[in-house]
Amino acid sequence: MPQEGLPALLVGGHLVMASVHKEIRSPALPAPGQGGHLVLLAGHDHGLIHLRTPSGHTETTRRAILPTEVFATFFGGRGIAAALP
Repeated sequence: MPQEGLPALLVGGHLVMASVHKEIRSPALPAPGQGGHLVLLAGHDHGLIHLRTPSGHTETTRRAILPTEVFATFFGGRGIAAALP
């Protein structure tokens, strides 16, 4: 799943389960790798990805909003998109 296609899926009403590195919970630090941990992508606007991960350490990391460029450093290029009715 190419990262460049994620915004269009999200704006088009899809939810995406994306494979990211687990350290996305600390996005201020450089990504130590990509993929291996699933998060739910719930939206995109103005270059920001809205994601949900129940394993986040705080409410802010459980319901995170990251710039697309930061998200891309953690994203493993794999995911499942589901269209909502």
